[in-house]
Amino acid sequence: MANETRASYTDTFGHAFDAKGRITVPSEWRAESYEARLFVLPSSDKCVRVYPESWLGRLQEKAALLKSADPMRAKLEELASLAQGTTWDQQGRIMVKEKLRHGAGLKKESVLVGRLDHFQIWDKAVWEAKQTVPTTVEEALGAMGL
Repeated sequence: MANETRASYTDTFGHAFDAKGRITVPSEWRAESYEARLFVLPSSDKCVRVYPESWLGRLQEKAALLKSADPMRAKLEELASLAQGTTWDQQGRIMVKEKLRHGAGLKKESVLVGRLDHFQIWDKAVWEAKQTVPTTVEEALGAMGL
């Protein structure tokens, strides 16, 4: 199996939604190695999650292996009905539908948080309230048993 290089969403950025529900995707996440087609999904974490198209493609491959009556396939299909496809415009902004912003409690001031294979968009006040002591590389690797 060949090594597959994937762009990783890292770092945290503060940006604001405009009146049309658009928010700027950091230029680092719009570089050539990143996918331009993205999917915005609601999250139980009170944020929205934004995944590249290849992530959804991997879900489609899994769904294709399931029988149409399989409950797991029904869940994947339900997830697809909630997903909002988008690409960034010439200014590097994506539009997030009002129902997704409202469901996550997103207001104007927001934080985009890299999560390796995707990024999350949080309301700035909610993100700041949930922050604790920053994790170090040693703590993260130790928690993973590495």
